[in-house]
Amino acid sequence: TLALTWDPEPPAHETPAADLPDGWRPWSAKAKAAGGAGTTFRNCAAVDASLVCAGDDLMAARFALADGRNTWTLPVDPTPGDNFSDEGAILGTGDGRVYAYGADDRGTLPTGEPVTRYTVQALAADTGKVLWRTVTGEGPSALAPNSDHGAATAVPEGLITVHGAQGDSYALIGTDDGEVRWRRPLPGPSQTCVLDSAAARPYLVCVTDENRPSEARTSVAQLDPATGRPRWTVRAKGALNLLGEEQGHLVLAGKLGEHRDLTRIDTSTRAVTTVRLSAPQPDSAVAHLAKGTLYFTQSSGSVRAVSPRNGRLLWESNSTVERQGTPTVTDTRLYLSSPNGRLAALDARTGRVEATRPGRDDGGSIDSAFFPTGAPLVLAGDALYVPYGIRSVYTVDVRDL
Repeated sequence: TLALTWDPEPPAHETPAADLPDGWRPWSAKAKAAGGAGTTFRNCAAVDASLVCAGDDLMAARFALADGRNTWTLPVDPTPGDNFSDEGAILGTGDGRVYAYGADDRGTLPTGEPVTRYTVQALAADTGKVLWRTVTGEGPSALAPNSDHGAATAVPEGLITVHGAQGDSYALIGTDDGEVRWRRPLPGPSQTCVLDSAAARPYLVCVTDENRPSEARTSVAQLDPATGRPRWTVRAKGALNLLGEEQGHLVLAGKLGEHRDLTRIDTSTRAVTTVRLSAPQPDSAVAHLAKGTLYFTQSSGSVRAVSPRNGRLLWESNSTVERQGTPTVTDTRLYLSSPNGRLAALDARTGRVEATRPGRDDGGSIDSAFFPTGAPLVLAGDALYVPYGIRSVYTVDVRDL
């Protein structure tokens, strides 16, 4: 089985040697596609000499890392004349491949309910050739195998995705051949469950009574990738999101309300501890764990760095980037961008804004109702790739920032 390299946690990159892709030059480009919801890409990934992005009705679009040539695009739904809108998302990458999901409109039931066939597909990153296609569900109750919504996650053993016509089970799809290795039932409808991963291990995170904060409980099960069965399950108070793993501890934050504390789970002993934040964060703040630090971002541009071990506020800063997306973090810097491509580079130790680049209008105006924040950035050596506007990307040498 091919090893996958994708994690829905905020990207955390090792500081690379000073290098650029062969033949690189500064460029900006827009993917060719018909229609679309008018949004920026949902996510992108660097694979060999390719930058592959998904979103705005595109299952995947390929740009050359060096010069931005858009050599191929594939829609989420190939149905002619289809009005179905789906953002699309990259599920994983590995061995020159990119894994994405498709959604094929199959018409409607007599009741008027749409019938969609969802698939996971392996694409050759350089050519866009479909190497295999696996159906994960079909019907009005099937779910898109979307990593952004917790319906799929990538681990070295393959892709774990929601499966079945009712979306009531999860399965491991082998990335070498697209075959289903195993399938397990999800808990009943009284729980809201997502598939996630941390430190290359899969987890099933389920919440009960999510809309009643005082009664809500979260169960976290580490899955055995060989069988899909839980190796262990831990329960904690509150409705929680899994942010990632730090020094052998899972770090979780509340889904609703003001952020006053964190929950930590020791993956060895399974002990659960609560860490009080020295400075509460507003409910509008979004938490991201990267490089051992917790970052709370707000659409106003505010960024606050917090220690996930003791809850201490390390620094706070105005990034000058509004509606920023998930931070991309190296050993020394934190990069943020807005939907129109405004870019900021912050010192990861102090939060000081070291450089900015203005937004762009050559990508077109996006509809913020569909995608209200910037997309995660991609760092390939010293080349930083910034999605912006409608299906557009530009690149900059970080040494020039």
